[in-house]
Amino acid sequence: MMEGDDTMAKFLDKLIGSGKKAKSEAEEYQELDLSEFEEGFKDEPTNMFIRVAELSGLDSLPQLKKQVYENNVLIIDVSPAKHDKLLFDRAIKDLKQVVSDVHGDIAMIKEDQVIVTPRGVRIDRQKLK
Repeated sequence: MMEGDDTMAKFLDKLIGSGKKAKSEAEEYQELDLSEFEEGFKDEPTNMFIRVAELSGLDSLPQLKKQVYENNVLIIDVSPAKHDKLLFDRAIKDLKQVVSDVHGDIAMIKEDQVIVTPRGVRIDRQKLK
């Protein structure tokens, strides 16, 4: 290979890659700085939050129910409670009662996640394609 050919090969390798080394998801992950975006909305009133929670026991239920009564959407990780069938069944029963009280909605979105919504928010059970 001549010197010019070697330089051209290096250039093409940098430009389009050799296909030998794919980036891992960790290398492709990029932290988003949303501080500028958030500053623009800082003083605007908020009617609803989407809260992420964990159901670890019956002691967390009052706070979860309070959030739904306060018109917030909950995405609940129920995996810690899944190993105790009585705990899981009781918690879901209580959450269904809150949903009934506020005319909201409840659904499993993964085998270990439940979404609970307040009045005026329905969960579409059809996946978008």
